[in-house]
Amino acid sequence: MKLTVIEPLRRGVSFKTAWAECRESATLLRYLTLRDLRLRFQDPLLGVLWVTLQPLLPAAVFATIFARILQPTTSGVPYSLFALAGFVPWTFFSTSVSTASMTFVWNANLLNKVYFPRAVLPASAMLASSVELMAGVVLVCGYSVFRGFPPRASWLLLPLLGLYVAAIAFFVSLGLATANALNRNVKFAIPFLMQVWIYASPVVYPSSFVPERSRWLLGLNPLTGALDGFRAALFGTPLNYRLLLLSLASAAAIALGSVLFFHRYEAFLAERA
Repeated sequence: MKLTVIEPLRRGVSFKTAWAECRESATLLRYLTLRDLRLRFQDPLLGVLWVTLQPLLPAAVFATIFARILQPTTSGVPYSLFALAGFVPWTFFSTSVSTASMTFVWNANLLNKVYFPRAVLPASAMLASSVELMAGVVLVCGYSVFRGFPPRASWLLLPLLGLYVAAIAFFVSLGLATANALNRNVKFAIPFLMQVWIYASPVVYPSSFVPERSRWLLGLNPLTGALDGFRAALFGTPLNYRLLLLSLASAAAIALGSVLFFHRYEAFLAERA
């Protein structure tokens, strides 16, 4: 018979032990993800309609207003298609962060009743939202073909870029969920953060729209590389590798900071959530 010993976490555990616990919780992660999916798609028709309209409606609004006012250069890509390619990964990121950052508070009773790796909760919320990303990628690929951009070999990079966006969403959510459990006022700042973040990201405008001398600031946004990469893979538009490297470095810094912050306060989540 296998004996499992649960030790107190107040002095912390090694990252090796924490990683081993997360791997052993794959069944729990699958169950929580399926639970979130069932809740989200209780009415399949409305669920599919919502997943489709989430990136389409804002893309249509910006294509009608923003493009005519500022007339950004999109390297020959129709602006409606350009905006849709930005809103697909952004919508997934925004939904994942907004939902996953609340998981410790929403599951406070579960945290107090049984021990399991706490990172499973934001991970399951993020994975449930990934259905929207997959549907969005299919949508933008179909619209690309409709607008005269046939499939290309670089489309095979889209799943990898999706994993990159998912990783950013998870680590940002992990840090925010921990902060929210420690201080309930954080939940009021998250919607404001998302509103600022969308305009600080090249969602509705290309990176080249930002003046050259200030463009490096855009690279500090971890989503810049993902959004530019999506469009480069879809349409073959130029990719600024300097911005890409800056985004990757920023993403790595955010991931490290979130993990350290979560690891520092994981032991207190049950009593503070």
